[in-house]
Amino acid sequence: MKKLALLLAACAVIALVGVPAAQAADGKALFEGKCAMCHGKDGVAKPMAKGSANFNDAKWQGATKAEAIVTVITDGKGKMKGYKDKMSAEEIKAVADYVKTIK
Repeated sequence: MKKLALLLAACAVIALVGVPAAQAADGKALFEGKCAMCHGKDGVAKPMAKGSANFNDAKWQGATKAEAIVTVITDGKGKMKGYKDKMSAEEIKAVADYVKTIK
């Protein structure tokens, strides 16, 4: 009985702490799996994404906030359809945060 109580207490702590960092959405992996086909692994737009910004452009990086990237991923823009029905808000945020790291 004591072991069961200890196990339940451990589960409660884990639930309160949340998802471990290792299990959090991986923005790079999501980008490579869902975005790179058009936007390139290096952030340089492929012909099918003509008109899209090159994410490795320092000027674009400086002028674009992660929140704006979240909006485009969520709702879409131009030829790109939104991903709100295909990705969770956490996944979309992880991708946006990753895009901000592309140099």
